[in-house]
Amino acid sequence: MKNIYPSYFEKFKCIADKCPDSCCKGWDVVVDDETNEYYQSASGEFGKKLNRLMKIDCDGDRIFVSQNGRCPFWNENRLCDIYINLGEGHLCKTCREFPRITQDYTVFSEHLLSFACPEAARLMLSNDNAYDDFKNYDLDFSQCDYNAELMRFLLGARDKLKNIFTDKSLTFSLCLDIAMQFCKKVQSSIDNLDFSTDISVDECCKEDCLHQKPLKHIFDMHKDFDIMTNEWREILCSASSYAGKQIPEQYDDLFKRMALYYIYRYFLTAVDSMNVLSTANRILCAYVVIGSALLTGEYETEKLFCLYSKEVEHSTEIF
Repeated sequence: MKNIYPSYFEKFKCIADKCPDSCCKGWDVVVDDETNEYYQSASGEFGKKLNRLMKIDCDGDRIFVSQNGRCPFWNENRLCDIYINLGEGHLCKTCREFPRITQDYTVFSEHLLSFACPEAARLMLSNDNAYDDFKNYDLDFSQCDYNAELMRFLLGARDKLKNIFTDKSLTFSLCLDIAMQFCKKVQSSIDNLDFSTDISVDECCKEDCLHQKPLKHIFDMHKDFDIMTNEWREILCSASSYAGKQIPEQYDDLFKRMALYYIYRYFLTAVDSMNVLSTANRILCAYVVIGSALLTGEYETEKLFCLYSKEVEHSTEIF
């Protein structure tokens, strides 16, 4: 098994009570079976509290009952009582691993961090060349349970997609236009089960047409998603009036780093879904919503990237 990490991965460390947000609020915490077994054996008043505040939700998951939209074990000092009383090793799997993400492709695994975590977002938005080790790996796919030919095709296409967004001579908007065209060509090959064609980025039209397209529907779509906080609803309403307006190029480097995250987070999942356009659509939607919100001048940049991930990427399977 080959494990691949971006350059920022090992630099991450939870900043706990210094975090401007928290993964302890806004989400239900799912307790895995192994951790629950330990919690059932926990003694004393804290053990009783652990078991009293767990329930089975409508999806059949075992969760902690949130209190005012926050985990009941997130204390007034913005620290975790489970961590304090039982130690890091007895946090549930979700809490131990977040914001770390593992993409397991049988013969290799890619490890990322989530933009929903402010500290992870800070590292990702300030880091160039983070994915240099994510390449067209020379691996034996004979033991994998997916189409190896398709995986090799996707790995090659992903390298080219990365090159689009790391081209310093292109604006982000133009990168996105080219990437959308490129992904449509890749999707066509997948639809035709043609994994041998060498698709060239040079065949894509290098003319920025993004802001000539109607984009308000993207906000209408996002307003129909499950929204966790009033703050996010207000951001969508405020930003929607800027849909289609030119987003300043001063943010281009940040959006390019964001795009690379989405590419390495989702593109290879097409080995199962047979859908690469979803990755391009994720980038487009994030750019339009976050960029339009930045135009209002009301919100901090890193906070918008985090909120988008928390509200949309981690809460909705829509693309």
